[in-house]
Amino acid sequence: MQDVSLYQFKGDRFSSHTKIAAKLWELASISPVRPFVVLDVGCASGFLRQFLPSPDFYLIGIERDPSLVAQARQTYDEVHQADVSPDLMLSFTPPHVVVLADILEHLPYPEPALTSLLKHHIIPGTPTIISLPNIAHLYVRLGLLLGQFNYSDRGILDRTHLRFFTLRTAQQLCVNCNIQLRSLAVTPVPLPMVHPLFKDGQLLSPVHTLSAFLASLFKGLLAYQFILSGAYEP
Repeated sequence: MQDVSLYQFKGDRFSSHTKIAAKLWELASISPVRPFVVLDVGCASGFLRQFLPSPDFYLIGIERDPSLVAQARQTYDEVHQADVSPDLMLSFTPPHVVVLADILEHLPYPEPALTSLLKHHIIPGTPTIISLPNIAHLYVRLGLLLGQFNYSDRGILDRTHLRFFTLRTAQQLCVNCNIQLRSLAVTPVPLPMVHPLFKDGQLLSPVHTLSAFLASLFKGLLAYQFILSGAYEP
């Protein structure tokens, strides 16, 4: 899994964390079951709890880093210390939804790992939400035109990324793993993490809003991340 010491909570209204949480609330609202069980694969320190309060949501996390496991256990109901691989075998309450946020790109073999996870741990029909960075973003394309492909500590070219996805290959990953896609959302470049003036209510907030709008129109070119939602249907 990723070096999540560099993995930060993204709380602005256009971020993947916010959009995934909104999707989870949507799914929970149409379910009569409480608590609504969420399996958060690669949960880091447990960001989703800030959006999903107990007792409405029962959060199960899977995380490799022992220090982050300890943090996640302070707020999550259940946390398993394990690496996500084709050999993963755990025992936990069957979830009502599975979240794989910013994790598959850090795995050497994401497709076999995802296939195995769903086959051995998930009931058919379970909603599945995946977020992946867009390697075909305009910023990366322009860099390639200039002969640049420089890794960084975070972002699309995070040095811990082992796999890269375009819109087409992200969708194909889901198809190959028997996930029937239902919806696709995107996020813009997280400008509020670049400078606080892009945050809501600040001087450059309209620029961030425009960026989000353009990313929704030109997904393959301007989306920073893809958020793919579907259901596991083997």
